[in-house]
Amino acid sequence: MLISKADLFILQEHTTKLLEASQCLETWLASSYGDFIQFINAATLRELRQYWTQYKTLDVSGKINTDFRDGMSKRTKEIGTLNFLQGLRSAGPLWMSGMEVCGYVYRKYWETGVAGGNPTDYKELGAKGRGLANPMFVVSSAPSGKFAVHYGSEPLLGFHLAETFRELHSAEKLALAAQSERLVEMGKAQFNDWCRNFALFVKHRRFCVQLFSGDAVALCHQLQLGIACGRQDDQASFFSKPWKLQPLHMDGHVGHDHSNWPPLGGFDVIDTSNLGDHIGLINMIVATAPLMRRRRTSILCTESLLAASDSANSALLAALGTDVATFSLLVGLAPIGLLAGVTLEAVSNEAALQSFLGSSHLQRQKQYRLRVHWKSPDVQPNTVPLDSETDEKTRRRVKVNSRELAAWFLSMYKKMFAHEDVSNLFSRMQRMQSKSYSTDMQRYTRAAIVGLIRVVKTNVLADWGIVLDTFQSMVVADNSLLVGSNSLQDLYTQLALFGVWTLPVLAEGPRQMQKRVNLPLRPRNNVEKLLGEIDPPSIVHIIFSVPRKHLEVLTGSGDKMIGTPGMHVSVKQEFGAEQYDNHFYTFHCYFGKFLKEGKDDRPPLFEEDDRGWQGSADLVVVCAAPTFGLLTGPRNGLKVSLALNNSPENIMLYSSKLGSMLTVSEISLENEQRVLISRNAPFMDTNYSMTAQRNWLQTYSTGADSDTAASAIFDADHKAYKLLIRTVFAEGSEEAKALANGAAVEVVPKDLSTIHLKLGTSLNRTVVFPFPVQSSNSKTRIARKSAWVEVEAAIHTAAKEDVFDTWTRLDCTPNGSLSLSSMPRVSLDVQPKIMSMTKKDEKWITIMFGGTLSEGEKHMKEQVGDLSVQPKIELKESLNIMFQSFAGFHPQASGPVRTFQLTKRKSCHTIIFVNSMRHDLDLGSVILDAWVLPLTIKRVHELSAALSRLISAKPEPLGVQLSERESILWKRLLPALAERCRTSDHKASCEYRAKGKIPLSVEDDQNPLCSCGEGKVPADYAKVVKEWAPFVKYATRIAIAPVFP
Repeated sequence: MLISKADLFILQEHTTKLLEASQCLETWLASSYGDFIQFINAATLRELRQYWTQYKTLDVSGKINTDFRDGMSKRTKEIGTLNFLQGLRSAGPLWMSGMEVCGYVYRKYWETGVAGGNPTDYKELGAKGRGLANPMFVVSSAPSGKFAVHYGSEPLLGFHLAETFRELHSAEKLALAAQSERLVEMGKAQFNDWCRNFALFVKHRRFCVQLFSGDAVALCHQLQLGIACGRQDDQASFFSKPWKLQPLHMDGHVGHDHSNWPPLGGFDVIDTSNLGDHIGLINMIVATAPLMRRRRTSILCTESLLAASDSANSALLAALGTDVATFSLLVGLAPIGLLAGVTLEAVSNEAALQSFLGSSHLQRQKQYRLRVHWKSPDVQPNTVPLDSETDEKTRRRVKVNSRELAAWFLSMYKKMFAHEDVSNLFSRMQRMQSKSYSTDMQRYTRAAIVGLIRVVKTNVLADWGIVLDTFQSMVVADNSLLVGSNSLQDLYTQLALFGVWTLPVLAEGPRQMQKRVNLPLRPRNNVEKLLGEIDPPSIVHIIFSVPRKHLEVLTGSGDKMIGTPGMHVSVKQEFGAEQYDNHFYTFHCYFGKFLKEGKDDRPPLFEEDDRGWQGSADLVVVCAAPTFGLLTGPRNGLKVSLALNNSPENIMLYSSKLGSMLTVSEISLENEQRVLISRNAPFMDTNYSMTAQRNWLQTYSTGADSDTAASAIFDADHKAYKLLIRTVFAEGSEEAKALANGAAVEVVPKDLSTIHLKLGTSLNRTVVFPFPVQSSNSKTRIARKSAWVEVEAAIHTAAKEDVFDTWTRLDCTPNGSLSLSSMPRVSLDVQPKIMSMTKKDEKWITIMFGGTLSEGEKHMKEQVGDLSVQPKIELKESLNIMFQSFAGFHPQASGPVRTFQLTKRKSCHTIIFVNSMRHDLDLGSVILDAWVLPLTIKRVHELSAALSRLISAKPEPLGVQLSERESILWKRLLPALAERCRTSDHKASCEYRAKGKIPLSVEDDQNPLCSCGEGKVPADYAKVVKEWAPFVKYATRIAIAPVFP
């Protein structure tokens, strides 16, 4: 946070270069930065240029420096002697070793302004650390313009420091200052490595970043339309960010070839960080899911830090508000954990940390880091070669009964807006006094449920007219969300704007509809301008100003008092027979003013105060609303207001100042100086946007053959639990004849989503489900005259059955390479080795492996004697034996063991040679860097003498006894373990391709691996144990890791 004068000079010198290059998009693209740093829109470049200007010109030697230091001191006093332990996440499995030093690093950072208070950086600040406030920390977009460094800022959190924590753990007790200094040194070393690699990528043109400053969800929705249009579209349908009058134009590639932007096929990887904590997980998924490339290798990563429930096991269910498998089926994306049931990420570290973080933070909201990887649940047969590219015409959709789907939407509606249910308001307020969840925060508007419907519509086949008619009727009839009844018009407006469904009264202009139906509209009046026209649009935008002084209730108190209150727009009719109060939660604000149309009917003019909250201009609110309501009742009874949401927090903080309705500002629609009724939002075209949305839906909702789609069957709790596929055979076909002649029908399971229908002795038909199913327990219905066969199977999730098809599966990419389905790759050579294991290491290794079993598995292990029915538990036990034995801690081994024999019924079929144990920095875990030798009859004969010497070597190999099912699991697992650390391409003659399957075999005397990796091991492998040398030519490198629930 603080820097020296020399560092300030470097910063200002560099910003001078940036300012010279950023005069406009053309100069930027022509500069040395233009090839690897680009901008999605010109507004982002302009905004960054404003920051760079402030970095260069800001005088941080006077009052600014004093105020900044005051902010640091205030936070230091708040911290006191408390240990804030977020930094423990950088320690991986060594988290126990860092509890004291992480608290020290955090406190010293806020006290001194440099990482961990390290003496090197502190000395550079000058006498007594009298450095200068870093302009990059001083300048921010905070409305107050005051100190705005986040209280959770932790300089070491972004680094992988397990290696250093182990070093400190193994060493003699060091002073906290010395430990802190060592951690900072490692962080700096890693940062230098990253910078060097970044420079290499830039040099070889392997990297380009597209920058955008604004609202992430708005960008995603604008990109969706851009991709659907097949080109970069300069017409904005969304604003770039809140509080700004800035349409989202994707115009950042002027003068540059933008044929690949936006990527017309979508994105291979999307990582959302923990944005879902702040905007809602469902909002995040429905914004990003349509942007994913339709490949089985594409992946969406979401993350959360705020706990959604008391139990980590139910956190995702609580965040979604529905059964995870049902949500996944309907949206077309499923968490890998749901499909695989296991992960290599050391989630046990976070589980252990949760209790410490909860006790060290005097906050009601607990933290729990939950990272979820989503991908298509459309699991294909594991054959090679595979075409993993899927387009919209061939991807499998699912059929759902229209009324059942409407009921599911209603259940989601009630979950998303549960805060509007007054029946549980008191109990919720009581619970929130001591404990709150991320789901307590009102993250969803009616646009959110519309976004969910919109995405489900692209993935589900149904009579959507019936679905949405029924859903609308259910919402109107439901009495639980009494407060929510005021938001029906908001719901109808968003459904229409997103092109999903249109209420009849919004399908045409209200005056046109009045000609056919006796609507209670007031007579036309030219004074009302747009509303007085012969044919006004069905949806208009109410634009009104809120005087700056009315906002003082939000800006005049301390930051802690204000919080982050949600707001809505209220449109009400106070007179006449048709009185109402409609609430709209989807609207936009900016600071500035608007000018009414001139006499020549020119469009209104809009002006913005760029200073925003720090300026003096009024707040302008822009809100879409149905025209029908604005023409109902007398004009002088219409009022529009900006109000705070009716939440327990807002009532407690603001009701005494704003009244029971929490109204910030209210104005009559007759006040033409402060209210404008417009066809469009500023700089937007509503008709164009609605047409674009309808085109998007049409593009992504067509192409599937409903006759071959699977039907989802729901239970009374709106949970999909079965899938049914009817296979109809063409009249006169061999299959139809066989059925008519009484041929036997047999269902032969192939994998989790594929079955073979066997008709008679020679006819087969492959049937593929859009989601994993328990095909072994399927039911069939046969219509021999009509020539069809129905197969019904229960939906499979990993929690129901130990099937490892998804976890161990490999996919073939379009270029012919193999991709891991559920495991991340790892570069073994860059992972730090864990050298010289000592007794001090036993504790953290034991604790980490204690977290590999779920609570259910621990219970099963204690209660059930024969665990052969649970190969997953057996596998975890075998891995525990291998890691503990290599470290020299396992009671079965007399010392460190490097060679392991996988043995079934006293016969060894696989030998594993372990070179080293390494940190897995990204996953917070450990890895055995090993090579594997699958034994075949031919190899046993050839290597018999070497095998004899190996068995008699000291220390002797340790036999790991396997059951039949665990043995098969190892055979299926080995190709994935090899692929995870592969550094070379597969050969053209690869046996996987030649035989069309992975693994090649699961038989005891057969090799499951291709030969592409044989012999490609580091030169030092055979030097570790001399008896290993004869086996190198057949050995394949693998990365063995613990498996977590």
